[in-house]
Amino acid sequence: MTTSRLPALIDYLVNAFTAAATLGAATPPVSVFDGPATTADPAPLALHVGVDDGFGEGPPISATSEQLRTGLAQKRQETVTIHCAAIAWAGTDDMKTVRTAAFAILAAAEDLIRANNDGFGGNAGGAVPGVSGITLTQNNTSQGAIAQVAFTVTFLSFIGS
Repeated sequence: MTTSRLPALIDYLVNAFTAAATLGAATPPVSVFDGPATTADPAPLALHVGVDDGFGEGPPISATSEQLRTGLAQKRQETVTIHCAAIAWAGTDDMKTVRTAAFAILAAAEDLIRANNDGFGGNAGGAVPGVSGITLTQNNTSQGAIAQVAFTVTFLSFIGS
């Protein structure tokens, strides 16, 4: 029996975002990371799946899961919330451009989630409410302007027989 749909849903999002013509396969491409990046070389456009804050000092919060038992059987309802961060960077001080780019990454991700018709690889009954918890962080640094749009994707799944 599956303990949680959380790992499969993270894998699904990473693969879907990487293959999407509006994100990982776009021109210019959005670098899609499974968790935090392992390189110090900043991608000008990036989407981190399983990261609540790409600017944080410590380890990021990746995801959470809450489960409720349903009925007399061993079935459980699971609500999985995955944290994501869309980040745009430019070597200039043009904050509007990076903010617009970060929100464009969010919009492309949200469009893919809304248009899903395969139950997210059979791992969720739906994205309920889908994308939410949107926060904007922006800064002008010595390397230029940077904007981060952090958001969550929440799924509803059922586990057990």
